Amino acid sequence: MSESHRLPSWVSIILGTSFGIFLSALDGSIVNVSLVTIANALSVDIESIQWVVIVYLLVLTSMMPLMGKFGDRFGKTRVFQTGMVIFVLGSLFCALSPTLFILIASRIFQGIGSAMMTANGLALVTYFTTPENRGRAIGINSVVLAAALAIGPVLGGVLSEFYGWESIFLVNLPIGAIGFIAVSKLVPHTEKIHETKFDTVGAVLFFSSLFMFVYTISVLATLEPMMIIVMLGSTLVLFIGFIQRERTFISPIIPTKVLADKRISTSIFSAILAYFGMIPVTFLLPFFLQEALGFSQSLTGIVLITQPITISVTGPIAGYFSERVNGRVLTTAGLLIETAGLVFIATVIPDVPLILLGIVVMGSGLSLFSVANGNFIMTSAPHEYMGVVSALTNIARTTGFSIATALATSIFSLFFVLLNPSGATAGPVFFAAYSGAYRIAIYSTCMVVVIAAGVSALRGLNPVEVNYTRNQNHESDPAALG
Repeated sequence: MSESHRLPSWVSIILGTSFGIFLSALDGSIVNVSLVTIANALSVDIESIQWVVIVYLLVLTSMMPLMGKFGDRFGKTRVFQTGMVIFVLGSLFCALSPTLFILIASRIFQGIGSAMMTANGLALVTYFTTPENRGRAIGINSVVLAAALAIGPVLGGVLSEFYGWESIFLVNLPIGAIGFIAVSKLVPHTEKIHETKFDTVGAVLFFSSLFMFVYTISVLATLEPMMIIVMLGSTLVLFIGFIQRERTFISPIIPTKVLADKRISTSIFSAILAYFGMIPVTFLLPFFLQEALGFSQSLTGIVLITQPITISVTGPIAGYFSERVNGRVLTTAGLLIETAGLVFIATVIPDVPLILLGIVVMGSGLSLFSVANGNFIMTSAPHEYMGVVSALTNIARTTGFSIATALATSIFSLFFVLLNPSGATAGPVFFAAYSGAYRIAIYSTCMVVVIAAGVSALRGLNPVEVNYTRNQNHESDPAALG
């Protein structure tokens, strides 16, 4: 890294990029709580209004690799700022939408802007930091992400109730404006990676395969078995076509050397599996609290804030250790702690105070893994492909959420029916069936997280760890000492 790249303070880089990271994460959590209000205002049913969420997730996930490539090619800061402008305009269009169709179209526009910010946010942090401070920077980055996820449901509920559903989108305008100015003042422009040609065919193939996969997972419960086979088969064909294209094209979207790097591929795969562990808390727990225990929405929100608060506290600590401890050790330990927290939650159901303790343990483990894994991946990434690797890191999160939501829902529904053959909707039988099905769904995700720990233990050393090991061996070698 040249001297000019060390000039900006890593704290100023975090401050500048935090607005975009906050906006993207906030919009992913603020909308869900207002869906019923939006559906009533636009006179549509719940099945239709879900596309306000699904289409945003589809566009965000599918577009991230392309936007990461744009960041490498045209400058990460420029693409990040452009994404902020597009996101803010999309938010304005959402607030002004008179029909569901226009709202969904506006969410597509918003999702493109979010993909530009998300794909390049972590890349900018990596670009302007060194191995000595990168872990802390990524740790603070995780705090911003957690804060947005924690504030979203509460803020969305208050704004929708008192100022109308349009306000959940309008709130993005001042934040985006301030963020754009902050990036302009605090984040220098990055160098551009000059390439002879842009791989349009590869971009279309990758976008199509990822879009098809995430869409299939999102609507899995509504599809016939044959249609599931056809759509997953189409996804596989498109992805194979993409791999073949990347092997032969002079300037691929995702170079095969990146995909073939065991350090990067195992880290991304373990991340996909690690985020399965969040679903029992972020998705299934609200249903359990409200339907089985009779909690109100506000009380449920208070319980759910536990995990983001935990990540906010442990993120910087995890960042500190990720600069000093072998990534393989930290990530594996984090996943095992996450598993322990999930097992504890399953064993103490329905004791809510103890469930909260389990969430703290689970969240601490996930935070340790996420920060150490992000630091490891970005330190392993080739300098010219930081944007692409940053995008793949974020895709791991959204893909893990999508797959885990469909899987956990299916497992819960299956065992709830098996444990409640009479179809009780209240009373001891209903409660026992709900608790049992929830417990089994948690254990199912535990098995996946344990697999993630095994995969994580197989990763190699990143360049910084390799150099450190060589130096240690050199210092301990009597012949080397003279």
